[in-house]
Amino acid sequence: MEMLACPTDFDRRFPTGSTSHERYFVLPLSRALEEQTVQVIRKTLFKLPEGGAELGATLRKLDNFYASYDHDGLIYLVLMDTQSESVVGGVGIVSFAGLDPEEGIGEIRELTVDPVHRGQGLGMKLLNAAIDTALSFNYKRLYLETTHDMSQALSLFERFGFRPVSLQQKDTSKRKEPLIRQAGRPAFYVWEASEPERV
Repeated sequence: MEMLACPTDFDRRFPTGSTSHERYFVLPLSRALEEQTVQVIRKTLFKLPEGGAELGATLRKLDNFYASYDHDGLIYLVLMDTQSESVVGGVGIVSFAGLDPEEGIGEIRELTVDPVHRGQGLGMKLLNAAIDTALSFNYKRLYLETTHDMSQALSLFERFGFRPVSLQQKDTSKRKEPLIRQAGRPAFYVWEASEPERV
């Protein structure tokens, strides 16, 4: 397979783009990388025991994955391994719940790192790239949905300043509680552009 070069303007548009001496670099999804990307998503996200309901939207778009991100305000970033010349992870940025991207509210989707490549800070690299890219798209708030099997990912999200989404109780204005899944973990997290500096 021919190694795909990082686009020349990528570093200007996406500050976390890597230089050629690094083993892993992030670049926007292309049609040429679509099949590999979908394989990594299937290999990682759909192996989670609780993957059903939370990943339904992802499953529906896998047949046309590139096209699902080929819109203003949406992008999927892939993580390339220069040694194997292959996709080993990725992360998507979309407008939240179909809102106009100009609303400034986005969502992190399909964050994956191939299990063989975990433990090297690649989730952090992808999340940094996602937030930098979201800010370049003028998103000021980002949501993400989790499953109860994402304990390592939850720790990463919290390090970046994501916090559980709280629901306002109608019977009292003083009580806010996170939206909790049956298994006891928060279902949604939110990050605000005004959060402290990231790791």
